Amino acid sequence: MENSKKPFTKQDLEKLICEVMGINSITPTIRKHISNYVLIDNMTYKEIARCVVWYKEVFHGKCEPIYGLSFVAAVKERAAQYFRQLELDQRAQTEQAKKIIECQDNNIIFHIKSLEHKRRQPKQLDINEINVKGDKDD
Repeated sequence: MENSKKPFTKQDLEKLICEVMGINSITPTIRKHISNYVLIDNMTYKEIARCVVWYKEVFHGKCEPIYGLSFVAAVKERAAQYFRQLELDQRAQTEQAKKIIECQDNNIIFHIKSLEHKRRQPKQLDINEINVKGDKDD
């Protein structure tokens, strides 16, 4: 299967970090951390971004610009596992949806919103047929 998405770039990572940390530009500490993770730890920009997102959104950690990305090394494995599981879940949902579509191709599907019921009309009484006590039919 061909991946049509464009690769996650350094600029994408820097933009994400600025949004998450609420800063206007990347600090020298963050820039150094990014370089070290890429050159020394052989991480991709996408892996670093996933660590940042996992730390903030899942772990609910506080991202402080003064400390840079020092937390990335500690959360690398947990973030990778989280995103692997997320991708597996998405694939399973896609497969399940395909199975449902295949089953629906062979069936007639009725979409019934509601059935309208006719109200029963009360029986009409003929006043001439009613006999009242004391009345005489002469």
